[in-house]
Amino acid sequence: PLAVSCCARIADASLAYGFEYQGVGRRLVRTALTDRCFVALASALSSRLGGNPVGPAGTGKTESVRALGALCGRHVVVFNCDEAFDVAAVGRLLRGLCRTGAWGCFDEFNRLEEGTLSAVAAQLRTIQEALVARARDVALSSVAPTPLSPTTAVFVTMNPGYAGRSPLPETLKQLFRTVAMVRPDNRAIAATSLYAAGFDSTDAGPLAAALVALFELCGDRLSRQSHYDWGLRAL
Repeated sequence: PLAVSCCARIADASLAYGFEYQGVGRRLVRTALTDRCFVALASALSSRLGGNPVGPAGTGKTESVRALGALCGRHVVVFNCDEAFDVAAVGRLLRGLCRTGAWGCFDEFNRLEEGTLSAVAAQLRTIQEALVARARDVALSSVAPTPLSPTTAVFVTMNPGYAGRSPLPETLKQLFRTVAMVRPDNRAIAATSLYAAGFDSTDAGPLAAALVALFELCGDRLSRQSHYDWGLRAL
C-alpha cells in the first residue's frame, strides 16, 4: 500500500495528522478567539505539554479541543469530572489514553478534590516526562508498564467561577499551557451558522442580531430556572 504522511501546521507548531475518521458532523464556527486557542494548544502539544483552557461556561473550551482534534485527525475522548472520580479511576483512563494514543479532555477538572488533584498531577507528570524522553512505555502504577503512544495528549478545562472548586496545584500548572477563554462574538457565530444553512448576506446579518438580542433579553428578564439556557449552546 502507498504510505501517505501529512502534518498540520499551526503557527510554529507541526502536528502529525492522525487520519482518524471523524464522520460528517457539525463543525465549530471559527472566530478570533478560536484561532488564538488553537495556536496556544498546538504550541503546547509541540512542546510535549498539555492544554488548559480556562473560562466561564459557554465559551467553547471543550468544543475548541474537540475541533482541534478533528482538524488534526485525532480521536478526542471527553471525561466529565465530578466528586465521584478517584485516583484509581483516573489512572485507568490515563492508561487507556497512553495505549491508544488518543487525546483526553477532562472537563471541569477543578471539580475534583484537592487530594485527588495532587495524585493525578504525579501521574500526568510521569506521562509528560515519558513523552519528552520518547519512551515506549510508562509506569503509572504498580502493575506492568503501559505502552505509550507518542500521539497521546491530555487537556483539562476549568471554570473558576463556580463555588466549591479546587485550585489547580502548582505541580500541575507547570505541565499545562493555560489558555484564557472569554465570551465569543455571538452575532458573528449566529450569522455564520445562518450562512451555512443557506441564508444570504442580506438576511443573515439582521436575523443574527435579532436572535442574539432575543436570547439576551430572555436571559435578563426571565426568572432563573435550571432548565433555562440562553447561552451560546442554545443559540
